[in-house]
Amino acid sequence: MEPSGRRVSFAVDADGALRSDLDDAALRRAIGAPDARLWLDIDSRNDADWRLLSEVFHFHPLAIEDTRSPNCRIKLEEYEGYLFVVAREIRFAMETPEPYDIDTRNLYLFLGANFMVTVHAEPSHATTIVADRLEAGPDPLARGVDHLAYVVLDTLVDQYFPCLDQIDDFVDELEAELFGNGEVLEKTFELKRALLALRRNLAPMREVMASLANRPSAYLGVETQIYFRDVYDHVVRQVESIETYRELLTGATETYLTLVSNRMNGIIKALSVIATVVLPPTLVASIYGMNFDWLPGRHSPYGFWMAFAIMVGLTGGLLAYVWRKGWL
Repeated sequence: MEPSGRRVSFAVDADGALRSDLDDAALRRAIGAPDARLWLDIDSRNDADWRLLSEVFHFHPLAIEDTRSPNCRIKLEEYEGYLFVVAREIRFAMETPEPYDIDTRNLYLFLGANFMVTVHAEPSHATTIVADRLEAGPDPLARGVDHLAYVVLDTLVDQYFPCLDQIDDFVDELEAELFGNGEVLEKTFELKRALLALRRNLAPMREVMASLANRPSAYLGVETQIYFRDVYDHVVRQVESIETYRELLTGATETYLTLVSNRMNGIIKALSVIATVVLPPTLVASIYGMNFDWLPGRHSPYGFWMAFAIMVGLTGGLLAYVWRKGWL
């Protein structure tokens, strides 16, 4: 793989001073200093930076291998000396012609006693935002690497809210088109697929955040787990919103099918009325069109008017009967 992406690193010393852009030697010193707090963010496509995971931090080979697996499931695992978290960022794919396409990318997080390492194969919106915050002030890292992990994951989870807001707009548009002439059924199924993709990503995120918020760990302080409970609440709200939107779409689909059925019933009813009106004249005309030498009124100068009166009378009587039955 060709190197891609720039690594980002921050360290806070015991005196609270913030340093950035650490070289490999500085990284080793920060890891060995118990009072220091270190954050390293790397792009896994950069081989030189990716080797730091094994050569400097000595992470487990299976965890390191996961950082280059885009299909790795969302999870939380505890190794000796650190926690390994796989989370997933999400957004709507603006580069595709379909408005409901979902783009996901994994964010891998190693959390130790005095360090946090984040790894991603594509630009990470969450780590970029947190890095900008650190450049403005060291407080998120100075409060501990566990607090910084909370800030990163909270920022990541909050990215789901704009997606849900966009889906809310999509649902409103579909409901508006429902009573118009728009073809909404295909759009509804596409949006359901997008919601299914969101739920497939959020459901395991809920379990991971629940573990971070409630499971005792040597790498998470009790005061930090309180913050993770807030992240867990966000994920639960997002999952509930997805279920609500799915129910709304199901209701919209049923309403659309009901409207189509009602329109079809109206068309069939109109055609039935036309057939009812046409049937008696057709019957009389077919009888008088038979090839017999003698039919009542055939040779009379009033024969046409007699047949016409019979047609009108039968039609009127049939319509009156149908009306009294309530079929019209």
